[in-house]
Amino acid sequence: MQIVVLLAFVVGLTALDMPLEFPSPLPGSWSVAAIGAYLLISAALSAAGAIPASRALRRRGQMTVRATRLHGLVTAAGQAWLVVGLAGVISAGYGRWLREHLGLRHVPLAAELAALAPFVAALLINWVLEYPLHRARRERLFGSALFATPPRIWRLGEYLGYNVRHHLLFIAAPLSLILLARDLLDQNLAPRLKDLPGGQAILFGAMFCSAGLVFFFAPVLIVRLWKTRALPAGSLRGELEDLCRRMKLRYREILLWESGGVIANAGVMGLAPSVRYILLSDALLENMDRRCVLSVFAHEAGHIVCRHILYSMMFAIASVTLCVYAVALLGEGVELSAPMGEMIALPLLAVVWGSGFGWISRRFEWQSDAIAAWASGELPPSPDGVISQEGAAVFAMALGRVAQLSGIPYRQRNWRHGSIEHRIERVLMLGQTGGTRREIDRVVNRIKVLLWLGLIASVAVTVWDLTREWFNG
Repeated sequence: MQIVVLLAFVVGLTALDMPLEFPSPLPGSWSVAAIGAYLLISAALSAAGAIPASRALRRRGQMTVRATRLHGLVTAAGQAWLVVGLAGVISAGYGRWLREHLGLRHVPLAAELAALAPFVAALLINWVLEYPLHRARRERLFGSALFATPPRIWRLGEYLGYNVRHHLLFIAAPLSLILLARDLLDQNLAPRLKDLPGGQAILFGAMFCSAGLVFFFAPVLIVRLWKTRALPAGSLRGELEDLCRRMKLRYREILLWESGGVIANAGVMGLAPSVRYILLSDALLENMDRRCVLSVFAHEAGHIVCRHILYSMMFAIASVTLCVYAVALLGEGVELSAPMGEMIALPLLAVVWGSGFGWISRRFEWQSDAIAAWASGELPPSPDGVISQEGAAVFAMALGRVAQLSGIPYRQRNWRHGSIEHRIERVLMLGQTGGTRREIDRVVNRIKVLLWLGLIASVAVTVWDLTREWFNG
């Protein structure tokens, strides 16, 4: 869902900035009608996915393969509508109504937040309609030997609060700060630089630096939005700290992620040690043994040691920049208007992200899996990266346990991580054959080289464009 929120921000704000809109003689009334249709269709798609699934779980205790696929298709259609429908609402006159009739154009961040309000409302409605499915999934776990303590079920308010904090605000809070900085620079700095040689380059540099600062310090904000606290001192924390020293991992804090005993997961955020946090959820610690917790922790540490966050950011910068400039060059050749160019750039970017980012993210995940299996065996781990049967078995058990506690089907495909079944089979095969980390390390190293080339190319075309504008201006 975080990807959906990010796409809604990108697509919605692009539509808001496009000068071309559908004719709407009464923008206020037209906007209300468009928003109403958007919310109704979104609610219908959400209900069509969640209600049959929750009924099947309550009646039979499980969903058939066909029902699971249908639920996945309807859910994907609903998520696509959240983004595409928002662009349609804004282009149908809602954006012009906000900017011109309500006068929000000159109020920093106001037009952007108001433009995204229908999306936030649709999200809340969807989560309310999906809550019975959450209850049905948690009720399936009652009587299960998986939990050391009886599994908890969130009340509706708790369920909404978790989704707002972890899916909406995780993206919206830092992006809103970036947009606020952009608007303030546009209103206060841009007029002063308008007639200066290289003024646009200076403005671009200021916006880039402000966005970079927000992104750098975002983890400090996010761990406060989420319910976290320092992991208490004890034998487990001591072992986690020893593992960090062996893996040469520096961080600011190891945090206990408080979810009311519902979420069994772990995570990592932060580019630099001064703003880097490692999170382990309460349900994970309550319901998994020490070795499995250490194995999950090693997986998250692998993401940091291999700098996956940094390279994911490089992909984002390079893909957006190169797609935009590719469409701009195409526009110069065939005389495309700016709005038409933006309409082409968005689907192109969607294809690049849908295929490229998912493929790269799965390789990053497999590399962290191999690191965790390698670190979970005998101590000290093999210096040549050999994965022992013991280490592979421990990590496979930990990964399977996380899936069971979270109610994730083993065969369910995941765009960013791959299926649990495939990941377990891959790790166990490495352990049985005496495999090493080298194969996946080689693949990821090639990916990193390509990402560096993409970043260099994006910087080059940006500098070329700013220089050309400077000399022409």
